[in-house]
Amino acid sequence: MKNLTITLLALLVSGGLSSEYLENLKIKRVVDGDTVHVFSKGEVLKVRLVEIDTPEMDQPHGQEAKEYLENLLKDGYINLDISGTDIYKRKLGRIYWKEKDINRLMVKSGHAWVYDQYVTDQTFYEDQNYARSRKLGLWKSNDPIQPWQWRRRDK
Repeated sequence: MKNLTITLLALLVSGGLSSEYLENLKIKRVVDGDTVHVFSKGEVLKVRLVEIDTPEMDQPHGQEAKEYLENLLKDGYINLDISGTDIYKRKLGRIYWKEKDINRLMVKSGHAWVYDQYVTDQTFYEDQNYARSRKLGLWKSNDPIQPWQWRRRDK
């Protein structure tokens, strides 16, 4: 346990968990409501939007969430604040377009949940409450299923 604590502390101090801000990246593809592919320095980065979770593509409202994100990013260029990499080698980040926080807009419009397990910015809950109280997006349903519950149903 002591070795694990020392290793984690070393990662923090060395910048292993630091962020990177990239500007003017071209969108290659919107995969679903919380994943996009972008071009950066001649390579394609797979990006998972942090703080949020959207319905799966085979889940009610999954296609709508994807289409909403496509519409938000139709200009084709974004800025990206990368905070890490997940186990699938996707960059974890917040997307900005014309100074708008796209991750936050997905929640506030009712196309995403706050991802309880991974959220660090508690103000996302205010946006979720806003969407829920106005029955926006997925909140039109009387009993929407959280994506993390939907994914577990097959196991």
